[in-house]
Amino acid sequence: MPNPSLDTRGSLMRAEIFEQPKVLTQLLSTAQPIIAKTVAHMQRQACAYAGLAARGSSDNASVYGKYLLESLAKLPVALAAPSLYTLYKAPPRLNNAFVVGVSQSGHSLDIVNVVETARAQGAVTLGITNTPDSPLTRAAEHNVLLNAGLERALAATKTVAGQCMTYAMLAHALVEQMGEKSPLDLAAIADEASSALALEASLAQFAREWRFAGRAAVIGRGYCYSAAQEMALKLKETTFITAEAYSAADFMHGPLALVEPGYAMIVLLNHDATLDTTVELLRKARERGAQPLVIATREASQAAEAHCIIDADAMTSNIAFIIAGQLFALHLSLLKGYNPDVSRGVSKVTVTQ
Repeated sequence: MPNPSLDTRGSLMRAEIFEQPKVLTQLLSTAQPIIAKTVAHMQRQACAYAGLAARGSSDNASVYGKYLLESLAKLPVALAAPSLYTLYKAPPRLNNAFVVGVSQSGHSLDIVNVVETARAQGAVTLGITNTPDSPLTRAAEHNVLLNAGLERALAATKTVAGQCMTYAMLAHALVEQMGEKSPLDLAAIADEASSALALEASLAQFAREWRFAGRAAVIGRGYCYSAAQEMALKLKETTFITAEAYSAADFMHGPLALVEPGYAMIVLLNHDATLDTTVELLRKARERGAQPLVIATREASQAAEAHCIIDADAMTSNIAFIIAGQLFALHLSLLKGYNPDVSRGVSKVTVTQ
């Protein structure tokens, strides 16, 4: 429910952020039959690789899907270049591919074109959308409907979490189909989302330190690199800060020179193989005068001081990190005097080709 201490600005975004545990729980039930049917089709077709087509927040969710599908299902994954299909008219061969189109509205014509082309070539196709009877659902042979309800705030929230959940379910099913035990505890993801929601007061307090920030870097790596990208997008959409996402490894190759006293950063610490290099970057950034917001899983927080701690598994923490980023962007936008329910020059449904 909306916080009575806030005025109506941001009330839509906040309400939708807090709907996410329920959306994730429902999706876990409703999407499983479609996921199972899709995986069985992939097995019959002997899909050799996957192509993921998306824009904006859906593209960020697909980065998470790439990490899961490659690391768990051992399926090589490429993020599609839609302009090859629409503008250059030079699509690649996709006859032995698994192609996923992801669009909140289902109306992104370039994403639809990728899926249509792939299906015409004989690929197994899956659409992930919140909109039934949309161009995407008609283009794809299989469809997962997020059933997240209408998203009225400009910035996508619950649909992004649902897209990430769908990728987790897909990777889980592919691992199980190979006769192996999946390391993903899908039933725990909604509780992990609730863990992130519990950080609201801490995130709102830290937002005060960013009130006059005009630029920022968001650092993540591996399974939470997707969250870094989505956090940066949310900051740009709602606070109009020039926020850029980097993997901890990439940031060491040049962008570290940006860091000076007072430089705004968000650093995500995950308790996996990326932890040591990310902690090392955090140390260097602090030495240069940065005062980063550090959000960590509980296990990762033992390696470095963190402002906010989430209880989540390393492979599924991406969703909880994304939710924490949504809350931070919401409160920073309000502190800057904006309304995070709307944006400048951006529409809810963006049609590109």
